[in-house]
Amino acid sequence: MGKKQTAEAALNTDDIELEQGQTFARVLGPRGNHQHEVEYTDGSRNLVTLQPKFRNLVWVKRGSYVVVDPSQGTVSEKVGGEIVHVLFPKQLKVLQQKGRWPQEFSTKESEKLASQVHDSDDQAEDDEDQDDDEDDLFVNNNRPVLSDTESSDSDSD
Repeated sequence: MGKKQTAEAALNTDDIELEQGQTFARVLGPRGNHQHEVEYTDGSRNLVTLQPKFRNLVWVKRGSYVVVDPSQGTVSEKVGGEIVHVLFPKQLKVLQQKGRWPQEFSTKESEKLASQVHDSDDQAEDDEDQDDDEDDLFVNNNRPVLSDTESSDSDSD
């Protein structure tokens, strides 16, 4: 298995086990050069790096949840760890069901992430229903509108 397949397999696992020293964290935002500011469960903030094997495979957005290993990736005093796993809404739901998700992050924000998955599925179904409505069609204002009377006059000639 190549590098890309190995990284994808690591990301697609549903069962996430924290190793010694690893913690959950919420991403506050990117700071450049593959570094992200994260907030731990105790409220402390730190700068962490993204593992090189995930850099071109996963984009970490503000508000995402990650697993951070503080003992890895410390190349300077400012960087305090490395992101070893990016958590997706599906994985958050599994962790919450098993009771392994920290209570500090069990607020409305994590529920919003889980609901976004369901909303996107519902929205796709709604889009199919709306395709039938002609009222929602785009109208190009740069073209003259041909009325029915002009077309009927040309037909009679």
